[in-house]
Amino acid sequence: MMAAISAAKQGAKVIRVIEKNPALGRKLLATGNGRCNLTNINCSDASETLQFFNSIGLLTRVEDEGRVYPYSGQAAAVQEILVNSLRDLQVKVYCGMEVEYIDRIGASFLIKIKDHKPIETDVLILASGGKAGPQYGSTGDGYRWVKALGHTVVSPRPSLVRLVSNLAFFKELKGVRAKGCAKLMRMNQVVEQETGEIQFTEDGLSGICIFNLSKHYAKGDMVQIDLMPDFSDEILEELLLSRVQDLENRSIKELLSGMINKKLVSVVLKEIALEQESRAGKLRRKEIQRIISILKRWQISIIGTKGWKEAQVTSGGVKLSEVDLLTMESKIVPNLYLVGELLDVDEKCGGYNLQWAWSSGMIAGKSAAAAISEK
Repeated sequence: MMAAISAAKQGAKVIRVIEKNPALGRKLLATGNGRCNLTNINCSDASETLQFFNSIGLLTRVEDEGRVYPYSGQAAAVQEILVNSLRDLQVKVYCGMEVEYIDRIGASFLIKIKDHKPIETDVLILASGGKAGPQYGSTGDGYRWVKALGHTVVSPRPSLVRLVSNLAFFKELKGVRAKGCAKLMRMNQVVEQETGEIQFTEDGLSGICIFNLSKHYAKGDMVQIDLMPDFSDEILEELLLSRVQDLENRSIKELLSGMINKKLVSVVLKEIALEQESRAGKLRRKEIQRIISILKRWQISIIGTKGWKEAQVTSGGVKLSEVDLLTMESKIVPNLYLVGELLDVDEKCGGYNLQWAWSSGMIAGKSAAAAISEK
């Protein structure tokens, strides 16, 4: 949609959008839990994007951490305003048309469409997305087309997705949320770390900081959680010693319940083999050290990620070295433009991935329109 609008605004006359879903923007409607976090003010192209959306009638607001949403809080507002712009610019939209393959015929492209006549075009923009969210139509068709046209595709993987563990205690922790620091560990080395809300599910870990770690996950990695990121080991030890002195007749479980989520207390004490009903005053220094160790460095084994249906974006795609990023034109096939999630670009949560969609679409539209005018 962005590419077509951008091309039309540059004066391109015959623009056709081919969409296999019954309507445009189906996946867009699901973004941001139905609110559409359309960009982030920390993105380099955010001001241009916000100016564009303002020009076509969308009012926006900035929320926590620079996330930008439609002022109405509805993803439908973004989808509707883009569809209306296509209509105003007289872009021809064909919905319910599934592309089967694309052939290069001389200097043109022949687009074979299931149960329809093929369409021939001189200039082609592929904005088919990745494989994340197949329930919305993203089934990775574009990878097959670009491979046939000579491009290299970095193997796609689910990203911004839950991490899965087979540890039994997760069933006890379903629904628990905790502010903390999560580190992705590989052979005792930190691969990446994020601070924020960590959500415990029936089979693993979720939350924005976990999603951001998921793009880096490889088989055998673990997650190390710091449930007390505001405290150093030394300060935490002083705190626990003080609490033990003041609350010596309380149980260990009660001692910790005022510090972290009650459900977490039971699990972490089992993990370090401490009897939760034992009197706090009986805690020895080495047992306090064990408590500190798990509160600060809780190691959780991970067996994988959730699949494509839950993934927000795709990691992998067409190699960026095969695309001119100033125009989004393929370096392998002239007059072919590749954008968005089809390319090997995936960012963290917070509007960054949609910003890439808008930016790459806008550039491709302008460039494609310039190529048409030259012809």
